[in-house]
Amino acid sequence: MFLIGKHSGYHKWVLPKGLVEKGESLTEAAVREVEEEVGVVAKIVDESPIKIIEYYYFADLDTSEETTRRVKSYQEDGGTKTRIHKQVIFYLMEVVEDLGKEGWEMEGRKWGNYDEVMKLLAFETEREVLEQANQMCL
Repeated sequence: MFLIGKHSGYHKWVLPKGLVEKGESLTEAAVREVEEEVGVVAKIVDESPIKIIEYYYFADLDTSEETTRRVKSYQEDGGTKTRIHKQVIFYLMEVVEDLGKEGWEMEGRKWGNYDEVMKLLAFETEREVLEQANQMCL
């Protein structure tokens, strides 16, 4: 079974991902983001990344200190001011504990088998990640 979240900013089904905070390793950030976004305490099965993807998107940023959300509005909601480069490193993880609820960055979460999740994922690169993860689990 695989777990995905429906992003609350751009309303698409995605794999959990985020930014590395100051003082964190890449793997520590990955584990933290999974817990924060989809409510699962997880451990990394293999520290070799499944896949590394890079992409650009446009958004309007919120630079105030009043929020932890860095994006004020995504391109889908009219955000166009800043071109943002993002590199995402995906790891295969297994569940340690399911906390049962997504975090504020997601408006939903869904467990599903490979075929169900593959149909829901919004981005081709994330479908490639899921395909690779599925192969690793066979």
